[in-house]
Amino acid sequence: MSFQSVDEELLRQRGEPAWELFHENSKMSRHERHSIFALPPSEMTIVRTMKKLRTVKLYQDRPKVALPQALPASVKGLDAVITSRVTARGFHGREIFLPELAKTLYMAYGVTRSNAENDYPRPFRTIPSGGALYPLEVYLHATRVHGLDRGLYHFDPEDLTLDVLHSGDDSDRIAASLFQPELARLAAAILMISAVFVRSTFKYGDRGYRFILLEAGHMAQNALLVASELGLSATPVGGYLDREIDRYLGLDGINESVVYMMLLGGPEASRESE
Repeated sequence: MSFQSVDEELLRQRGEPAWELFHENSKMSRHERHSIFALPPSEMTIVRTMKKLRTVKLYQDRPKVALPQALPASVKGLDAVITSRVTARGFHGREIFLPELAKTLYMAYGVTRSNAENDYPRPFRTIPSGGALYPLEVYLHATRVHGLDRGLYHFDPEDLTLDVLHSGDDSDRIAASLFQPELARLAAAILMISAVFVRSTFKYGDRGYRFILLEAGHMAQNALLVASELGLSATPVGGYLDREIDRYLGLDGINESVVYMMLLGGPEASRESE
């Protein structure tokens, strides 16, 4: 049977898959209505809406932990980092250090320019974002981070702090929501990347959802490359039970939901705590 006939057979059997509906509905067109506005929003409407939307979630009633300002220096060239990156197939229960975590978070989604000279009120960050809207949020559960108590945190990229959401070791609960639970149980930190969908969809409609997923990939790749350069173990995770992870973070799963996860661990070779 030729490849073409296999494709045709699969197409006949597939029914109407959700991915096809999503892809069709998120295509740009000269003629279809915007999913929110009657007409594509004007520049004035876009700027006005951006000013109403938060650039990062606020946890004003929670204590904050300042991340180290002095970050580990890079010692590898970009070519070496990219070609040496591997997905960790297991973790060894080894710790990472707080400055390493801080560098990973900053390089993944930190603010790099104020953008104050522009009409659009979003500071630029380390990755591209459709319309510079930055719809993502980063949560992390720390289990073996030297210099950081065990618990759940939210990363504030604008002041380089962690909001303390609650203390304690929830790694077993998170692991139970993954299809490879053993990875999470021995990881040093678990990153959960969520999206506040309206930050992108108010401008781009259904297309904004595509942009959000692309942006999550940009962020994850930055984090993976930084972890590789630091000699850490890292694994991107797409196999998780969405509703359980959202429930753990207190998200409604509709207006905000986790779209990607990542596990970080210490290097394969043990090292002494400083």
